[in-house]
Amino acid sequence: MQRNEIDGVLVIQRDSPGPLAASLTFGCGSRDDEIDSIGLTHLVQHLVQWNELHVTDESTDDVWMIETSFIAAGAADQVAARLTDICSAVSGLPPTDLSDAVANLDPHHRYLLNIDTGVLDPWGSLLARRYGPRGHGLSRWPAVDYRLLTADEIQRHVQRYFTSGNAVLAVTADVPQAMRLRLPAGPRVTRDTPLADRRSGPVWYADEVHGVALVVGVEPSATAVLLMRALRSLVVDALDQAGIAEHAEFMFEVVDATRHELGIRVIPEDGRKAKNFDASVAAELLWTELRKLVEAGLEPADIAGLVPTGRAPVPTALVPAFESVAWMSSVRALDTAVHQELFGTAEQDYSDSLAELEGFSAAAARDVMSGWLSSAMIVVPYGSRPNLPGATDDSCPRTRFLPAGEVIRPPLRKRLGNKGSLVIGVDAISTVDGDGNVHTVPLSQALVVERFGALWLAHLGHGCATTITDFADAADKLRSVLPPRRFRRVPVW
Repeated sequence: MQRNEIDGVLVIQRDSPGPLAASLTFGCGSRDDEIDSIGLTHLVQHLVQWNELHVTDESTDDVWMIETSFIAAGAADQVAARLTDICSAVSGLPPTDLSDAVANLDPHHRYLLNIDTGVLDPWGSLLARRYGPRGHGLSRWPAVDYRLLTADEIQRHVQRYFTSGNAVLAVTADVPQAMRLRLPAGPRVTRDTPLADRRSGPVWYADEVHGVALVVGVEPSATAVLLMRALRSLVVDALDQAGIAEHAEFMFEVVDATRHELGIRVIPEDGRKAKNFDASVAAELLWTELRKLVEAGLEPADIAGLVPTGRAPVPTALVPAFESVAWMSSVRALDTAVHQELFGTAEQDYSDSLAELEGFSAAAARDVMSGWLSSAMIVVPYGSRPNLPGATDDSCPRTRFLPAGEVIRPPLRKRLGNKGSLVIGVDAISTVDGDGNVHTVPLSQALVVERFGALWLAHLGHGCATTITDFADAADKLRSVLPPRRFRRVPVW
């Protein structure tokens, strides 16, 4: 692997057969937006494409949680021309015709890996609780209307994050002499990633979520990934035996060089099988298997038996989709080196890590997992009361104090099922359940999400959401008391 520089951009080169493939990666992703400008990085990506770019045999571009990448493959002159165009477009942002560029852009076309069901996603809830309305905690909440974002905001974002010092070019052959990477000058971005919730765990809490999830904070290591994948296998077996679900997903978030978030998400299946899902039982099984693993550890042979040693076969129906992106494999092989340069860390790939288990022991596994319980969080849907010995209920506080404000009740046809109310005050919005328990959200921390007539009220400080669909008639009133960027309509997820 070779390293050099072009126009102030670090270049990582590993020669591979076939056409030239190149990726230009910026150390900027969805976590670098702000709560009132969610989607800004995705908008920058779109505006780069707003300009007419040279065509290559293959190309794609993506915004992920921690990075934005532009990838191209083909003849060397094509790749050189396209990446030169991309850098030129970045340097020229925002365009003078900004209103035209965003007119038909749907902010909800942005894709966040790991977030499947938007506001209701239990993994998104855990990140919002963990990090608050910043960084990874933004992933739960929908993007703002891009028409509300200003040219000055775009320019500041580009000048901070889309710079020569905050980019890495990966190539599979020599960089063409014609390629020019003339980006705004700027340093590598460094971040602090403070936790909004610093209380020691283990804790569980209830939220407006679809499913159950567990998260633990770990020191970055392939061994930690192997152990969490082993835990996932144990949970899958336990869920299957209980007959409440057939699938549990392994979850992974790169945070920084000292911390990764690992976890498991269990979401009810569609159709009739969803009726068998019991969130409390699912949470109890997660907790039981986690405690057993942490307390007993695992021998290397047990881990190897629980974790696949090779890539799973691709389902026949998905073969065309996998083949369509095969051209990226040679340059994607450099992702770890790129991420190490930009972030000082990278996602650990368990499939290459079984060799690390030589000389490993159950005691060593316990050492790796020694802090897992203290950082563990489990989220369950409202109404669930799981029995999790040793874990504290850390659900959002409820009071009996009713703040002053306009009291809104459900329509008559819904009052039999909902005896609560919504109170819209001068500086807060409160929900009151049928038993008189009050959850108050300061206006400064409030966000309302609307989808197909359904409404959710979010407390950004807590990272939680509450359905207020029965008070949908109050939508106009809520719009009037909230800033435009805090009332967000979500047409799709």
